[in-house]
Amino acid sequence: MKIGFIGNGWRTRGYWRIIKQVPEEFEISGVLFRNPEKAAAFTLAPAFTDLDTFLQQDHDMIFILIPRSVVLPYIEKCVAAGFPVLVETPPGNGVEELKKVWEIQQTYGAKIQVAEQYFLQPYHKAVRALADQGILGEISNLRIAMAHDYHGISVMRRLLGAGDDTCTINAQKFSFPVLYHCGRGGLEPGSDKIREDSRKVASFAFDNGKVGFFDFADEQYFNYFRSRHMQVQGTLGEVNDYDVTYWNGTMPVSAKLMRQDMGKDSNLEGGFHRGITFNGQFVYESPFAKYMEQRLTDDEIAMGSLLLGMHRLIETGEEIYPLKEALQDTYLYLMMDESIRTGAPVRTQKQPWND
Repeated sequence: MKIGFIGNGWRTRGYWRIIKQVPEEFEISGVLFRNPEKAAAFTLAPAFTDLDTFLQQDHDMIFILIPRSVVLPYIEKCVAAGFPVLVETPPGNGVEELKKVWEIQQTYGAKIQVAEQYFLQPYHKAVRALADQGILGEISNLRIAMAHDYHGISVMRRLLGAGDDTCTINAQKFSFPVLYHCGRGGLEPGSDKIREDSRKVASFAFDNGKVGFFDFADEQYFNYFRSRHMQVQGTLGEVNDYDVTYWNGTMPVSAKLMRQDMGKDSNLEGGFHRGITFNGQFVYESPFAKYMEQRLTDDEIAMGSLLLGMHRLIETGEEIYPLKEALQDTYLYLMMDESIRTGAPVRTQKQPWND
């Protein structure tokens, strides 16, 4: 699949690394730059500085990864040119811009998806599989301390089966000091920086009676002192991180979600993730496990799965992350921040993308 990129920041470069590792699946067909010097120095694929010229190239899809404050005109120009579009999260800067994105989709009948990958990470896919198999019974509530803002909300809403239900949000923000020692560039040994770690805590009480408890801090992605957790509770069982307790028909039993990561100890197959098993059966299998020589993180597997999903969308019309879901997740995140700003509960409203 030939992918044209608009933008060349940190997230874009992450996708380029994936494409370089699995060239059998993906190809960079061109990159649009604003900076002519960066365009001249780029060697991975054809580089462009003019949008109209870029849109005349042979792309199967266009991936827009630029700040939300300037993304709307690019979305409209690309879909008007007939291209399927994948746009980085969030797809707009505020509720009114989210409505505009929906209006663009409706006007052009466009194939627009949003690059939300967290629900495609191996662990989240495995937990979703347990839920879909009915092992946990009817899920009533969960606590997610795994990802920030719309990322965490997208996982939460899907697992709860909340759909486009309205809800009441109570949110607060706190700040705690912690030693900073790791960031996007990796560990910084010998660091003595104390950072104020901002933490959001919120409850989402949906009208169908289900409740999501959101809890995430800025340092949680990289800081070794701030771990990530998930707890999902249903009528017949509970997932607590990788531990599962459930009703087997006659009594409660315990089991674990088991990662199948190759290359450990004397295994010589390569350093890759094969999947996750439960009671000896795969509940998740990585779509990239066949490329055994490639080393992809869980997040990179999810990002690559998004691109595979875009290929299915182009070929069959099957959506990987429907635009209306992306808009709903972003809207809930914005309303969470509104509750924090006002110090009061916020009641969500039906939006144009809701059924």
